[in-house]
Amino acid sequence: MKKIALLLCAVLTAGALTACSGGADATTAVSQTAAQEAADKDGAGKDAADTPAAGAEEKSDEAGENSADTAAENPFSGKTVKVGCSATFVPFESIEMAADGSKTYVGMNIDIVKAVVEKNGGQVEFVDMPFKSLMAAIQAGQIDFCSGGMAPTAEREKTLDFSEIFFYPRNAIVYRAEDNYPDLDSLKGKKIAYVFGTNYQQVAESVEGAETVGIQGSPACIEEVKSKRADACIVDGAGATEFLKNNEGLKLSLMDKVDDDCFAIGFPKESPYYETFNNTLKEMMENGELDDIIASHLSEQFILD
Repeated sequence: MKKIALLLCAVLTAGALTACSGGADATTAVSQTAAQEAADKDGAGKDAADTPAAGAEEKSDEAGENSADTAAENPFSGKTVKVGCSATFVPFESIEMAADGSKTYVGMNIDIVKAVVEKNGGQVEFVDMPFKSLMAAIQAGQIDFCSGGMAPTAEREKTLDFSEIFFYPRNAIVYRAEDNYPDLDSLKGKKIAYVFGTNYQQVAESVEGAETVGIQGSPACIEEVKSKRADACIVDGAGATEFLKNNEGLKLSLMDKVDDDCFAIGFPKESPYYETFNNTLKEMMENGELDDIIASHLSEQFILD
């Protein structure tokens, strides 16, 4: 009987031990499961923080693609274009030399071209050459286009495409400040000097009863007026404006514009730059930027309505 009681007690003890062991394993399993779930949540949180939302990623990719497309569509973006100019044409195109021998291209046409190209993400390398060489250089592919001072005549339009006309040079009557010659009619019977070998001769000779004399170069022509050897002279208005800045006692009257005497930018046929350049130039004409550049180099007298 004692043996049976002892055996029964042993069995009960073993069962109790087994029950305690099972409870420990269950608690451990629950703890491990909870810890794993917490780790999974923590990891998910980190992934969510580190990884952009699908919508944001798509928007970012779309913005990048749009930016790349815009750059690809603009022919000037990241490019340096070669632009021909005749750098003895003050105040439109000229070169300023620094003490160290470096040179800078300056002038109204220079500023206009740089403004258009830089607005479209490009840079300009100017190439100086005689005016008569510009068309040949464009056709030979030595330059991408020319900076201005070229009228779009019917003959030139056979081989080049031209931008919008952006400037009319206009001739000027230069005279002493004590006089007043606002137009050609006011010069009747006067002595008029003109630059020899130019179309100013025809203009001067068209004045009724005028005595005309041809002089070599605009500065010498204006000096003829200063020294009272002529009553007035007919020269390029822009050049005269520049000259009068440093010469007191003189005045000028601008003559009416002549439609076939104008400035435009010349491009080779089918130029990749033509359309973009022309559209930006037209925008500058409409918003007043072009007028500001003209006035900064010449005067508001040259701005046409």
